[in-house]
Formats: sequence, structure tokens, C-alpha cells
Amino acid sequence: MTKELDRYRKYGELIEKLIRPASFPLAVKLIQSETEILPEYKRPSRDMGLQNFVCQNFKMARTYGWTIAVTEADINCKPVRALYGWDIPTTEEIDWAESFSVGLYAKDAAIAKTFSQHLYSLDKNITGLIISPLTRTKVVPDTVLVYCMPAQAMRFVQGYLFMEGGVLEFSAAGRVGSCHEGVTKTIKTNKPQYVTLGNGDRIWGGAHDHEVMFACPANKLDILMEGLEKTHAAGLRYPIPQYMNYSPGFQAEFEKAAVDRAGGTIKKT
Repeated sequence: MTKELDRYRKYGELIEKLIRPASFPLAVKLIQSETEILPEYKRPSRDMGLQNFVCQNFKMARTYGWTIAVTEADINCKPVRALYGWDIPTTEEIDWAESFSVGLYAKDAAIAKTFSQHLYSLDKNITGLIISPLTRTKVVPDTVLVYCMPAQAMRFVQGYLFMEGGVLEFSAAGRVGSCHEGVTKTIKTNKPQYVTLGNGDRIWGGAHDHEVMFACPANKLDILMEGLEKTHAAGLRYPIPQYMNYSPGFQAEFEKAAVDRAGGTIKKT
């Protein structure tokens, strides 16, 4: 176990070195029993006296450096509780959710009903999640989440495709981003995801306007890291080395105005 943890911690160090995200990359593990939760892990219900959203715990783990465990006792987000198998929505609750979307996310009831066709719910109930900063992870993850800027996500895409070829295909809904596309969809498809963080992530989960997410199944992380290193060595790097080897100039009208303002003191060549 220690050797496996060290492998993922080194991957975290490599991501921080080559990608330079503003917050810690996260290791996320699905657990089947509360016996997997160690006493030192933070718990929202126990340590904060509240229930919250999964995306809030991602924010705390990636900025505070905490390892956080959440179960259904800690989470009051209805979409997550359904996606993770903690609740089975009634017909009335499904109808209410679709009605809520009308005029907000969908123009009418028929459009609202189409969203559920694209959700990746877990096949069986899980006890919870353990969320840990990757460079010091306490768990072997099922998925790795990196909150980043688009140019940084581009580097992940380049690294993965250097090894696997083709293109990465992913979808966006502008909602249920980190908890769904970053966790359940990444795990169920076993494919990396470029996640467009939605309103939930930004209002309650503390994601900034410039942030997106790149999520990778843990069993594909060795492929991603090898490609990232090799493309970095080849010259595809972050920060992007912008081309500066040129002689700048002005628009003709701007240059004429500058000469007029200077009263003839600018020497023309």
C-alpha cells in the first residue's frame, strides 16, 4: 500500500511541477464501508456540524490541504444523493426537478426531460468518498481531479493524446460538473474528462470564473503522466512560452498623433 501511495504522490508532484495548478490536485476514492474512514479525516457532520455539498469538500481539500471523508450523512445535495445511490428519487421528486429546470435550464418540460438521459449514476450504493490532496494522498484513488485554467487543461489533453492518439471526446451541461463528470462519469466511462464547471461548483463549490477541471481515471494516470513528461520535453510547456522575438510598431494614425504631440522632437528614420 505504501508503495502504491508513493506512486500517486509522485504523480501529484509531477502535476504541480509541469502544470502549476493554483490548488492541490485531488485523489478521490469511493468507499464501501465506514471502516475505511480513519479518525483523523475531516467529516462535515462531525467537525463542522453541518451537511454540505460534495463540491464544497473538493474546495476545502484542494485549498486547505485536508483529507475529507463524506457519506450520505454529510451531504444534502439532492442530485449527488441520487447519483451516488444514497436516495432513490420518487416520481414526484423527479417531476419537481424537471419542473424546476423549465425556464432556467430548459425552455419547456420536454427539453427538461432529456437531461437525465446523459447522467452517469453509480450502479451500486457506495458508503462515501474520501478526498485527499494528491501529493500527500492517504488513499489510492479511483479518479484524480485537477482544477485548472483552460491552457493547463490543454496540456493534459496533449499529454494523454500523445500516448493514446485520436481525440478526447467529452460533453458539457453547465451543471453537476465536479461531482458527476469529474467522479461518476470519469469512473464509469474509464476516460479522462474535460469538465465545464457549472453554477453549483461556482456558487457553492468556490470555483473561480477562470477555472475548469480535468479529471482522469486513476488507472490511466500513468499514461497521462508519461505523455505529459514527453510533450514537455518536446517543447509543449506551461506556462505557454509566447513568441516575443519581433520588433513592435504602432498603427499609422497612432504614430502620427504621437509625433504631433511631441512637437517635432521625435526623430523620424
